[in-house]
Parts: sequence; structure tokens; C-alpha cells
Amino acid sequence: MTGLDLAALASAAEQELRAAGRPEHAQHEQAYLKSSLEHIGASVPVIRALAKRIRRERPDLDVSTSFALAEELWAKPVHERRMLAVVLLGLYAGSMTPADLDRVEPLLRDSRTWALVDGLAGDVAATIVLRHPDEPGVDATVRRWGRDDDFWVRRSALLAHLQTLGRNGEFHGWSRFCELADAMLDEREFFIRKAIGWVLREAGKRRPERVVDFLAPRVSRVSGVTVREAVRYLDPADRDALMAAYRRR
Repeated sequence: MTGLDLAALASAAEQELRAAGRPEHAQHEQAYLKSSLEHIGASVPVIRALAKRIRRERPDLDVSTSFALAEELWAKPVHERRMLAVVLLGLYAGSMTPADLDRVEPLLRDSRTWALVDGLAGDVAATIVLRHPDEPGVDATVRRWGRDDDFWVRRSALLAHLQTLGRNGEFHGWSRFCELADAMLDEREFFIRKAIGWVLREAGKRRPERVVDFLAPRVSRVSGVTVREAVRYLDPADRDALMAAYRRR
């Protein structure tokens, strides 16, 4: 590690976020997210700009110290500090290795809201999965997440495929995603149903036939949330046929 004073850096970042905060935004966001954290009302663009500036001005930060800083930010129950941690990790995710999924996991488990989970899973974890799609450690971790008792962790297993299912027409993680999604199709949890549909929707932008092949034999099991999301980018004929089959079930 470097001689960085991570506590001071986190404190300075919080002061800047508080200066940019708007009480009315904080109140609205806390109510919308049903959050038990303190909200100070700094917007997402402000948080993203601060994260980029920290990275630009602190070249001594690397993957290891970015995790250490993220953990320092996370230690205080302030929503915007944790959002900053998520965005910062996303900036360094391209240099992370499969072993770093083990450092992402505790943050995922402590998130308890899509506002934090989705960045950690769909950006940070998904970038690791994208760069190391065939690593046994990646496969084992994502499959374990898919069997977890915590539905946020199961959601993360699905969203970890967001980036692997659409690059250059190659779906390195497609069979794994299909297995995980099939095992979760009967769940009633909204955030699971939405995540399955979200990944299918993104896949449909480049390989719609794969989405049709997944949905057609399972249309009697999918939820309305899932199917409406999944068919968004399909050919109109396929979309209409799937929706008609869904309504007839």
C-alpha cells in the first residue's frame, strides 16, 4: 500500500458531497429507496464527477487501494459515500482479477438496495466476468451467488452477465446465465424477475434469436415483468408471438 491517508481522503470527499447536497433531494431519495442510511442529497452526476477527479488527481490509487478507499467510504452509513465507493470501483474494474470478486461480495451483501447492488454487480463484477469469462474461479463464484439465500446476491449473479452477453456477438457466459435464470424463473421476488428480463433485453440487442430460444419453451413460467422486459428489442413478429403465448398460458 502507499502512504495514502484514506480516512482523510474519504472525509474530504464526504465534505464535498455534503456541500453539493440538496435536502429536498435527500428526503425524496431516502423515501424512494426506503433507505435506513443517511442521505445528503448529492446527485449521481456529482458523485461520478468526484470519482473521476479522485482517480485523475490520485495516480497512486490502484486496484488494491481503490478497494481500501471504498471500504473506508463504506464504513460510514451515508448513501452518497457508498455510491462514491461503487463508482470508484467501477473505474478500476478493468484492472481487477477474478480474486477481486471476493472483495466485491461483502459490499454486495451489505448493500440491500438496487441503487448500490446494480453498480457493484452490473458494472464491477460484470467487468471482471467480461475480462475473465472462462476462469474457473469466476464460474464458481457466480454460480455460488446464484444459489445464495440473499436475493440481492442472486440478483448479482444474473447482472454479472450484463456485459458478457453482447460483445462481438459472442456470449461466453450465455449457458451459465440460462442455467441460473432457469433456476430462478419461478421466484416471486420482483428484483429477480426484473434482472432476468434486463439481461435478456440486453442480449436481444445483438443476438435476439438466443432470447427467443430461451423464452419460447419457458413462456408458461416467466413473469410479466420478465417477459415484457425481455422482448423489447426482438423482431416484432417474435415479440408478438411470445406475448400472445404468455397471455394464453
